[in-house]
Amino acid sequence: MLVMSLFGLVTCAAPSGPSATPDPLATPVMPANPSLVDHGREVYYYHCMPCHGDRGQGLTDEWRAVWSDDHQNCWARGCHAGRSGDAGFPIPRKVPSVAGVPGALARFATPDDLFDYLRSTQPPQEPGRLGDAEYRALAAFLLRLNGRSTVAPLAGVHAILAAIALLAGILFAKRLLSGRAPRPGAGPTTSWASPEGGRGP
Repeated sequence: MLVMSLFGLVTCAAPSGPSATPDPLATPVMPANPSLVDHGREVYYYHCMPCHGDRGQGLTDEWRAVWSDDHQNCWARGCHAGRSGDAGFPIPRKVPSVAGVPGALARFATPDDLFDYLRSTQPPQEPGRLGDAEYRALAAFLLRLNGRSTVAPLAGVHAILAAIALLAGILFAKRLLSGRAPRPGAGPTTSWASPEGGRGP
């Protein structure tokens, strides 16, 4: 019901002019070279916005007031109340905000965490219905909507590289102190051979 009303309402163009109020139901305009976030914005518009709001605020009274009068009560008979004969899937009375409040997505440490959650739970009526590319784009958009980076942190990789560099430095220092490390610019030395012609210790 909500999705159907969305497509019905967006056909009405917003007033033009510099003082025109932005239409919260306007279809996102894709740039010539869309980014992952741009694709995610489009996925959000078609699959998430009816319940989660145009700004990620959730199914608030303010957001429902944007819809036509006969669609503002999502839990009326025949709609999304979960009663027998309802045309739409059940919608809880409180749909959480996904942006605009502190820590909205704080439990997701990385884009992959959010991707996994979205793919396994959304949309609620048919989890996993979208493709992986759409879920990744959606995760990127939601993170950007919350002012967070859309790139997975490399702290773990940096820590491994730092440990390798530290170990290499320690080994080099040990060889240098024992007189066995080659010095920059130095040619072959005879200190590596024993008097008998074999290799030194």
